[in-house]
Amino acid sequence: MTRVLLLIMVLGALSILFPLSAKAQLKVGDRAPDFALQDQRGDTLKLSDFEGKKTVVLAFYIKASTPG
Repeated sequence: MTRVLLLIMVLGALSILFPLSAKAQLKVGDRAPDFALQDQRGDTLKLSDFEGKKTVVLAFYIKASTPG
């Protein structure tokens, strides 16, 4: 629990010290910026890898059974 509180405080401080510029903020309907993540096998996938090939839905959710 203390790690979670510490993480929240650090992220809050960083958001105050380094706010996103108005240009960097996305609005509903904007194209998502390209990014890369690792899948469950450790392979790196980029959002741009799927451009023109598949419909991509980005869903952000909290981990089950956690507050928030």
